[in-house]
Amino acid sequence: MSDERAKRRSRTTFDRLAANYENTLAGWHSRRMKEAALQRLGSRVHGPLLDIGCGPGLLLQTLAERDPAMFLAGLDISPEMIRIAKEGLGPRADLRVGDAETLPWEGARFDCLVCVDSFHHYPHPQAALAEMHRVLRSGGRLVVADPTAPPIIRQLANIVNPLLGMGDVRMYGPREMKRMLEAQGFEQVEWSTVGIWGFVATAVAG
Repeated sequence: MSDERAKRRSRTTFDRLAANYENTLAGWHSRRMKEAALQRLGSRVHGPLLDIGCGPGLLLQTLAERDPAMFLAGLDISPEMIRIAKEGLGPRADLRVGDAETLPWEGARFDCLVCVDSFHHYPHPQAALAEMHRVLRSGGRLVVADPTAPPIIRQLANIVNPLLGMGDVRMYGPREMKRMLEAQGFEQVEWSTVGIWGFVATAVAG
C-alpha cells in the first residue's frame, strides 16, 4: 500500500467515524490510552503542549480544565475530527488539520507532545518522530500511547491490518520503538504496557 493511500484511508476512516467516535471500539481504546497518557504526564506539565492525532479533542479538553492558562495545540489528519474538536474547545486551543510528517509549528515551540492511538497510522514513523523532536524544546517530554500486542499476534496484525482499509500501517514492540526514538535524538526512553493491547512510551528530547 502506498504512503499516500494509507494517509487517505486514515482521513476517510476518521472523517466517517468522527461524529460517533466515542461509541466505537476505536473510541473505547482511545479513551483508555488517553487516560494512560494523562497518568504519565502527571501534574508536572504547565508549558505549551501539542496533541498529534488529537481526534475530537478530549485529551485537550481535560488539560484545558486542569490548567486554563496552558497553551494547547492539536493536529489531526481528519478535517471532521478537527471540526468537532473546535466545537468543544473553541479558541482555547490552536487546532489544525495536518500531517504528522510536516508539523505546521516552529521549532522548539512545545514543552510536551502527546500522540495517542495515532502513531500506528504513520507510513514514515521516523519522519514523524523527527518532526516531533524538532517542535519540542530541549528537555521536552514526548508521550506516545498506541496499540500493541504480544509478538506473534503483532506480527500477524501487521500483515492483516494494512489490508483492512482503515489506514493502519504498523504496530510496534518495545525494542523497535526505543530504537526509532533514539535514532531521532530522544533520550531516557521508557515503555510500559496498558493491558495486553496498549503501550505508553515516554522520552525526552535531547
